[in-house]
Amino acid sequence: MKKFLLVILVAFLGTAAMAQIPYFSIGPKAGATFSKITSDQDQIKEEMKNSLHFGAFVRLGNKIYVQPEVLFMNRKGEFSSDNIAGSSKSIHLKTLDIPVLLGGKIFGSEVFNVRVMAGPVASLALNKDVSTENWGTVVTEDDIRTANWGLQFGAGIDVLMLTLDLRYEYGISNFSKEEGLTLKNNMFLVSLGWKIL
Repeated sequence: MKKFLLVILVAFLGTAAMAQIPYFSIGPKAGATFSKITSDQDQIKEEMKNSLHFGAFVRLGNKIYVQPEVLFMNRKGEFSSDNIAGSSKSIHLKTLDIPVLLGGKIFGSEVFNVRVMAGPVASLALNKDVSTENWGTVVTEDDIRTANWGLQFGAGIDVLMLTLDLRYEYGISNFSKEEGLTLKNNMFLVSLGWKIL
């Protein structure tokens, strides 16, 4: 939790002061999430689920930039087991995500440019929902860690005041507390933002 709060502090406390420097922009963003929670157990089959996210971003810099964000995210995963007929397990996490990305412009102009970016993301679970049917070992909400870490990387396009990002997130943390079970969340994100400043 201390690391999570430190990321928030670094990302947003200096925003007001940075607003006076050139190449500062801020705005809302929203998009689609394609999430897959993976397990280390071979007999478990994972299924990708789609959902929506929304939040806001700040971009500091021009050719090289830092972009912290605050996103309200839905992370979903569904499992079935080869060993148990009719088995299913569904995990739905509503999270507050704080990505802090370092990016650079590849080419473009004042009207249009193409970017790349990468950086860590801290994820704090605001709500946990786990449902299980015909499963030998039952994972409950208490077995899911509240704070987790991931790594995002991807590319983006800016056209005038609009910014489009396509990213992949690799889950670093095992968010399962249950011994012998590793759960990680990997996802694709497509988001559209509007630079109001």
